[in-house]
Amino acid sequence: LILFLIIDIIRLLLLPVHKKFKSKINRAQSWGVIIITGFFLVYVPTRILYDYYSVQVSHIEYKKNNLSEELNRFKIVLISDIQADRYTNKSRLTNYIDKVNALKPDLVLIAGDVITSTPNYIKTSADFLGRINSKHGVYSCVGDHDNWAYRDDTQRSLREIKQALAKKNVFMIDNAKKVIDINGAEIFVTFATNTYAEKISKTLLDTLAVQNIKNDFSIFLTHQPLSNLISTARQNNYDLFLAGHTHGGQISFIFPFITLSPTLLETKYVRSAFYFDDMLVYVTRGLGMSLSPVRYNSTPEITEIILKK
Repeated sequence: LILFLIIDIIRLLLLPVHKKFKSKINRAQSWGVIIITGFFLVYVPTRILYDYYSVQVSHIEYKKNNLSEELNRFKIVLISDIQADRYTNKSRLTNYIDKVNALKPDLVLIAGDVITSTPNYIKTSADFLGRINSKHGVYSCVGDHDNWAYRDDTQRSLREIKQALAKKNVFMIDNAKKVIDINGAEIFVTFATNTYAEKISKTLLDTLAVQNIKNDFSIFLTHQPLSNLISTARQNNYDLFLAGHTHGGQISFIFPFITLSPTLLETKYVRSAFYFDDMLVYVTRGLGMSLSPVRYNSTPEITEIILKK
């Protein structure tokens, strides 16, 4: 429809100048509409199927001058929005987790949303996430949907999800800090919970974001890539800010130069990499879906970040 509108505007601009070519201009407009319609009648269903069955692995290098030798070539894998449900079924989950394991990660971080809703898929999600092989563990922050297994009882939802994950050695951390020792080098990770169900206060955010200066590397992990969280992480000199939530737009329209998606109403950080001084912000597209059981121009993603000296 956007392209039809562009063709209409071009036609309206040309007609006053080239009146004698009115029939040719109208004919060109008609052919333009036919070609665009034909293309999208094929492209739309093909792309929806592709984005349902495919997974893209994105490779990012993060270089730091004073990086500890123990962390040189350290491999962090970021995943998000697993959202196990009747659409993100065992077949999609198997494909996704197999690709994670093929990367042989040193550390796996999950940016929340391990289910979509209802308690029916808590065990399924935990079982699949428990298959991840990561040398230094698998950790998750809290996502929006992790509060909604029981719609009227967010505490029970989180409690049951945390317990199910912990049984599989996957640890969901709620507004806390963790230091991960890597052969004497320390990775400092802040797990900040900022969801629709629970907004983090500025006081708590500032407390969580304060680092120990002896840490060799620092990561801020949260679900929603919001400006105030990014700003706080930047002010506290984090190396990485990692998030999910957006599904990369989930339904994104073809448009020049920008990712045109309803997600832009919530955040301008829809997908991929953003740099703030020396801090890398990465918003991964994740796997699952919400509101609509389709993805369009937003292929599921696993993000591999390799640290280099």
